[in-house]
Amino acid sequence: MSRLDRTRTSPHQLRPFFSSQNLLNRSDGSAQFDFGGSSVLCSVTGPAEVKLRDEKLDKATLEVVVRPLVGLPGVKDKALERNIRETLEPLVLSGLHPRTLVQIVVQTMKDDGSIASTAFNAAIMALLDAGIPLSSILGSVTCTIDSQTNDILLDPTTEELAQAKSTHVFVFDNKASIHAEDKSSMDHDQASSTQESSSAAVLFSDSTGLFTEGEYLECAHVCFKAAQAVHGFIRTAVEKKLLKEYQQTSA
Repeated sequence: MSRLDRTRTSPHQLRPFFSSQNLLNRSDGSAQFDFGGSSVLCSVTGPAEVKLRDEKLDKATLEVVVRPLVGLPGVKDKALERNIRETLEPLVLSGLHPRTLVQIVVQTMKDDGSIASTAFNAAIMALLDAGIPLSSILGSVTCTIDSQTNDILLDPTTEELAQAKSTHVFVFDNKASIHAEDKSSMDHDQASSTQESSSAAVLFSDSTGLFTEGEYLECAHVCFKAAQAVHGFIRTAVEKKLLKEYQQTSA
């Protein structure tokens, strides 16, 4: 099948990744993450002083603010704020910093599809840049089911989203990717059980449109495989940043 995005030949092909960290001087951590023509800049401030009304005695308060490309935040932006906050809260070891605030500001820079996944990935990289302790790392991928061909398209563009009968956003824990790699040499029955267990690693999923249960499970499987590439990219980007900082301090 030929995609509307002529730069890709395969329906399961992701657009090129790009990331950069430590971009903003006035925040404790920042990162930009790109999926092709979609780009999100994220900043993290904290642990910092929290307002008394938001204070939690046993853990830090996590606040997420989403700013759209233009205009004021709308319903979709508020929903994305809630989704990012509720997905990240279990990953942040907030008990280490009680009665403090960790604020995440997500700014859309360019939107050419898959913007929610781009925001999730930018947020986790900004948290890593800020040195916020985490239990694991997430990776997010979006896919659609084409209304004409019923093909699953990974990382859809805005044009491809307009032609989709359903859209699915998945966020996976990197522990599942490591588990899958370790089990890659198992026999078929063991591999099948590993694939089934990967469902427990879905930190968040959001689906809109018309689809069957089988189509949803196939989308989850395709996105899970693609998320392993995202996890690897994030890990490599952070390792390169740490190596560069070490070389600068030891020079």
